Amino acid sequence: MVLKGRKPVVYLPLPKDITDNTEVFEMRGTGEVFTDYESYLKRYEWLTEKKFVDAVNGKSGLTFWEALDSEAKSSDAIENIFPAVLKDPILRKVQFSTIGRIDELVNAVYDEFKKDFFPGESVHVFFPDGEHFWGQIREKAKCVMGPLPMNCTVTYMASDRFPMIRGPDGTIQRAAFSRYFVRMPETENEALVDDKHLRRDKKIFTKQNLRSFLRNSLQRESWQGAPWLVKEHLAIQYRLPMEIPAHLMQDAKLLASKFMLQMKPPKGRRSNKSEEIARQQQEIARMQQMQQQQGYHQQQPIQSRVEIRPPPPPPVIRYPIEDLELPPKHDGMTRPQLSFFTEEQKDYVMAGRFISFEDVSLDSMGLMLEVWNTLNVQCEVYVLDSFTFDDFVDAIKYKETEPLCELLEEVHCAVLSVLVDKNGKSQVVPPMRDMVTEVDANSSDAHDDSELSTPQPDAPAHSTRSRLSHVDLAYDNPRTPTTDKVHRAAEMLAGRGWKGRTAARDYKDGGWQIIVIGLLHQLSAIPMWKARCENILVKLAPFDAPPTPETARERYAALDVNLRISALQIITMLSISTTPIKAFLDTCMDDMTEVRKRKIEHQREKKICFEELQIKDRDRKILWPQNMPDSPKLQSAEPVSTNGDGDDTIETNGAGSSDPDEEAPSAGRSLRRASDRKRKRDEDSIRREKEKAEKAEASKEKNKQSREFKKLLKDIDVLKAQLEEHEGKIQECDADLREANVHRTKVLGKDRFCNRYYWFERNGQPFGGLPSSSTADYGYANARLWVQGPDELEADGFINLAPEDQKQYRARFGMTTTERRKKEEGATCLLNAQEWAFYDDEVRLDNLIGWLDDKGEREKKLRKELVEWREKIVKYMNVYKKFREQEAAQKVEAEEEAATRVSTRHKSREGQTAGKERCLKWTNGLAHQEQGHLHSQPEKKAVPKSRSKQAKGVATLVSRSTGKPVTRQGGSYNFK
Repeated sequence: MVLKGRKPVVYLPLPKDITDNTEVFEMRGTGEVFTDYESYLKRYEWLTEKKFVDAVNGKSGLTFWEALDSEAKSSDAIENIFPAVLKDPILRKVQFSTIGRIDELVNAVYDEFKKDFFPGESVHVFFPDGEHFWGQIREKAKCVMGPLPMNCTVTYMASDRFPMIRGPDGTIQRAAFSRYFVRMPETENEALVDDKHLRRDKKIFTKQNLRSFLRNSLQRESWQGAPWLVKEHLAIQYRLPMEIPAHLMQDAKLLASKFMLQMKPPKGRRSNKSEEIARQQQEIARMQQMQQQQGYHQQQPIQSRVEIRPPPPPPVIRYPIEDLELPPKHDGMTRPQLSFFTEEQKDYVMAGRFISFEDVSLDSMGLMLEVWNTLNVQCEVYVLDSFTFDDFVDAIKYKETEPLCELLEEVHCAVLSVLVDKNGKSQVVPPMRDMVTEVDANSSDAHDDSELSTPQPDAPAHSTRSRLSHVDLAYDNPRTPTTDKVHRAAEMLAGRGWKGRTAARDYKDGGWQIIVIGLLHQLSAIPMWKARCENILVKLAPFDAPPTPETARERYAALDVNLRISALQIITMLSISTTPIKAFLDTCMDDMTEVRKRKIEHQREKKICFEELQIKDRDRKILWPQNMPDSPKLQSAEPVSTNGDGDDTIETNGAGSSDPDEEAPSAGRSLRRASDRKRKRDEDSIRREKEKAEKAEASKEKNKQSREFKKLLKDIDVLKAQLEEHEGKIQECDADLREANVHRTKVLGKDRFCNRYYWFERNGQPFGGLPSSSTADYGYANARLWVQGPDELEADGFINLAPEDQKQYRARFGMTTTERRKKEEGATCLLNAQEWAFYDDEVRLDNLIGWLDDKGEREKKLRKELVEWREKIVKYMNVYKKFREQEAAQKVEAEEEAATRVSTRHKSREGQTAGKERCLKWTNGLAHQEQGHLHSQPEKKAVPKSRSKQAKGVATLVSRSTGKPVTRQGGSYNFK
C-alpha cells in the first residue's frame, strides 16, 4: 500500500467504452489504462515524483515504483524475521485499536509483550546461579489465588498473570508476574521460571521489526479516529473478528463527539472535579450499554477496579506536515495580491472570469513565458541575442508592416532554421518520426488539385502515439487533412513544400509566414493539434484573399495576438526535439561536469589554504608579545655630561691653592683617590662594554625575530589573498553551473494550495541577459516572480475533495478547502495551471514570505528558496522599477519637447521607441557575429573563417582576445 501525502494511492478506474480496436496505454505497476498519450504522460510524471512513501518501513522520498519495490522487499523480509508465535496475539491485540499514531501503537504493543511469552517461543533462560540456557516455552502457568493477608487488596491485570498485592497502606507487597514451563534441550530438563528470568533474542523482537510488521499488517480509513484494522487475508488466516464494533464506526464517533459537546458545562461556568468524573462514568455506562446491544464482547478482561484517569495529553506533532492539515489562522492575513500583465487580465479575474479578451488572454501567458524562456536559455542554438520579456510581448503585439520589427522577424526565422538545415534535412530527432505514418494516413483522405501528386507510403493499421513530441518532419505533406476545405493553406505553398523553402532560407517578403502556414498545415493532420492549427490557418489563408506571400504577410500582421502566440509556441516546442538542441544539452552537461571538477579542485585548495592560514595565525599570536612596538621613552631629568667620561681629579669645591707648600700633601691624597677612581672607571668601562655587547646581541636577535615576524605577516596576507581568490573562483563555478543548467526550468516551490512559483532567471541564463546583447543596458531579463495556478491532478487531490471529505474537513476546521482557499488567497486566485500572475514589488515579496507557514511541507521548501534568492530577486525587481521610471520620464520629456517643437527628430524618435515601440531597439548582434547576416535577411557571401571544432548545430560565442568559448557573463571558460 504505497502512500502519498499520508494517503494510499488510489488507482484510476478503467475508462468507459473501450473496444477491442481501441488503442490504449497501460501504466506499469498500477495496471491503469489510458486512451490518450497525454493523460498517460501526466500520470507517469505524477508517479515519478519522489514524494511516495513505503508504508511498510516508512521510507519516504521515493517514486511510486521505488516505493512499490521497497514494500515488496520489506514485506518478504518482515515475514521471515518476525516470530510467527507472536503474530496471532499481537494482531488480536491491535485489531480495532483506536490509538492514533503508529509510533504510539508500536510503543504500547512493545511494552505489553516485552515481558509476555507464548508457547512455542524460543527464549533465553537465566538462573540465579549465573547459568543460562536456550529454551522453548511449553506452557504458561495458571494463576490460582489462595487466602490473602489481612487488609490486603489484589489488583488483577490479566487472567493468566499472578496479580499485584498491595498492603493496607497502599504499598506494593508483590508485583504482578507470570510463570512459564520451559523445556531446555541442552539439559533435557524442564523448569518453572518467572518472566524476570526470561529474555528474547534482542535482534528479533525490536521496535523497528514490530513497526514494520504492523505497517505491513494493518490498515485504516482516512477519517479522524478511525480504528486500526488487520488486513482481510490475515484476519481470515488467524480467525480474527472482522465486524467493526458499532461504537467505533464513523457515525458513532460523530454522535459521541456531539454528546460530549452537549455534556460540557455552559460557557462561563466552571465544572468541579466530581461533575467531571460523573460525566465520565455516564459516558462509560452508555458505551457499555451500546456494546451489549450490538452483541459485542470485549476481548480484554474487565478490571476489578476501574480507575478514573485524566485524559492523556495530545500527541506531539512533528512538523512539517501536509500544509492543508494545519489549522487555518484567523488573524485576517491573506496572501499578497497578485499582479497581472494587463489590466484586462485583472478585470477578467475580478469580474468572475465572464468577460472576453481583446489583448493577451490569461491562458496565453503561460505559452508566452514558455517561448521566451526557451529562446533565451538556448539562445546560442537559435543564434539569437537575449531579449527582455517586455520587448518580446511588444514584438508579438507589433502589427505594423513598416518599419519591420527585427525581434519578431528574427524569432520566427531562427526557430524555423533549427527545424531544417541548409541541405533540406530534417533536424528532428528519431523519436519524432514515429508519427509520420499517422500524418500521412490522415492526410491521404483528401488531395488538393493545385499540387502535384506524390506517391505515399502505406500507413500501418494502428498508430502508436499522437503527441507533438512524436511528429515526424522528414516528409513534407502540403495537402489538406479533410475534404471540407476551410482555408487555402495548401494553395499558399504553390507546389513548393515548406521544408524546401526553409532549406533555402526564403524568409523575406512574407516567406517565413508562408513556411509557418505550411508547417501548421502539416501538423493539422494530427487530431490533437487539428483545432489549434485550423483556427490559425483560417485567419492566415482565408478563402476571400489570394494565396500569395503578400497575403500571408498582411494577414499575419493583422492576426490576433493570442493566435500569434499559439503558432509560435507550436513551432518552438517542435524545435526542442531537434539535433542541435540535443547536442547543445549534451555540451552543457559536459561543461557542468568539467565545472564541477574545477569547483572541487578549488574547494580542496581552499581547504588546504585555510588550514595553513590557521597554523600561521597561531604562530603570529605566539610571536606577537615579543614583537610589540616599543613604548615611547621619557626624557631623563639629570644633566648630560659634555666632556666624555669626565675626570674625577678636578677639584670642584673651589679650595685649590697655588701655594707650593700646600701642594705636596694634596698631591699624595689625590694620587691615592685617583687610583681608586681609575679602578672604578675600568670596572665601569668593562661593565658598559659587556652591556653594549649584550644589547648588540639582543638587538641582533630581536632583528632576526622581527624579520621572521614580518615574513610571517606577509605569508598570512598572501594566504588571505589566495583564500579570497579561491572563494571568487568557487563563486564563478557556481555561476557557470547555474547558467549551464539549461535542461529544465526549476520551480522555486509550491504553496499550500499547490500554486507554483517561478523565477526564470534562477537557472539557464544570466540574471540581466547576455552582456553583449543590444539591450544589455536595461539591466534585467524578466524581473518578476511568476505564480502558476495548481495543476488539475494536484487540485483534485488536495483542494477539490469529494463531498464526504469536504464534510470531514469542515468538521475539523470549520470550513471546506475551497472556502479556505478563497479566504486565504483573496480575490486574486488562480484556478488552474493555465493562469499566471506575478509579483514585482519588494514589499509584496516580503509579505508573501511572511504569509508562508514553514510548518507545512510544501511551504517550508518554498519559503527556504525565497529567502535564499530574495536578495537577487529584489535587486532585479528594483532595476526593472528604476528602468520603467526612467523610461516614463523620457517619454514625458519627449512629448513635452515635441509639443514645444524644440526636440530634434532623433530625440522624438527615441522617446517614441522608449514607449510603445521599445522592441524596435533590439538587434540580433549574435547573428551578425556568427553568420554575418540576420536570419531574416539573405545570406551574404563572405570569406570563410576558420572555426574551432564543436558539436554540430551548436553556436558558441568566441572571445576576440583569447579565442576561447565565453560564458554568458562574458568571461572565458577555463577548466584548468
